[in-house]
Amino acid sequence: MSDTYVYAGIDIGGTSVKFGLTDQSGKVLFRDQRPTQSDKGAKPLMHMVTNIAERLLFFAAEEEHDVRWLGVGTPGAVDFKTGKVVGPSPNIPGWQGMELGEILRDRLNMPVWVDNDVHAMALAEMRFGAAHGARSVICVTVGTGIGGAVIIDGKVWHGATCSAGELGHMGINYDADQVHSGVPGSIETYCASRAITDRVKKRLKGGLTPAFEEVLGGDLDSLTIRKLFAALKKGDELAREVLDETAYYLGYGLAGVVNLLNPEVVVLGGGVVDGGGGFMEDVATHIRKIAFDSAVEQLRIVKASLGNDAGFIGAGLLGEEMP
Repeated sequence: MSDTYVYAGIDIGGTSVKFGLTDQSGKVLFRDQRPTQSDKGAKPLMHMVTNIAERLLFFAAEEEHDVRWLGVGTPGAVDFKTGKVVGPSPNIPGWQGMELGEILRDRLNMPVWVDNDVHAMALAEMRFGAAHGARSVICVTVGTGIGGAVIIDGKVWHGATCSAGELGHMGINYDADQVHSGVPGSIETYCASRAITDRVKKRLKGGLTPAFEEVLGGDLDSLTIRKLFAALKKGDELAREVLDETAYYLGYGLAGVVNLLNPEVVVLGGGVVDGGGGFMEDVATHIRKIAFDSAVEQLRIVKASLGNDAGFIGAGLLGEEMP
């Protein structure tokens, strides 16, 4: 049998399910995506993921690609030995307890490996992306939720019960009221996209600024992260203020992680980071100011380089990482 094979991966996100094929050099051979539609429930989503897996493998067979396993990244803590979602996934109701690995193995009759979606992204960035060559990495995604992964000595750290890496649920304000799901006063309650837009909406209740009037067409309820960054690009001071404070909250939380683990690289990704406007650079500045000098002396803080492909690329790598 040839040693040349391709990686097949599926990345289940709160907004979309991305999937594709990647060769051993990291080149994407095929990619596609579907809306997650998590509001329909866990069972319809599982049905869609199964259909996506079959389509992906069918395409690979048509193109005569050798696929030896399927990898899947999903929100929530995952028992990587069985592929069961064992931790809560607030953005996909009913997803905890889903036997992803077992269902897909039975349906596809091939090896299937499942892990947390940010764990998969971190693998991709370490192998082919922004953290290439590093052995100790913290990976953080800032979007619908705040996802995290920790790589130590070139391996994802899963923890005693597969719950490691939940950086978004680290508390940074012990006296905070519950804002969204998760830990009150956590990084996610301040830095996830909904938390950011909620703060903007609260401050615009008295009237829209000219920039927001233009990008929202007068409809405050239509505010999204993308529109927030559009207002920022028009020079809106309120947009700048909210994003500046978000960068501080995130940098404050991550500085503690940097002090704890002293990684070589911190990789930042996700929709909020991709918005630009100097957000990532501001987060990096706060990490360096707050963390110990010795912890940041050789630290690289970089933007994820594989974009929306990172999740399914990393998922495809799981078969080489698992015992």
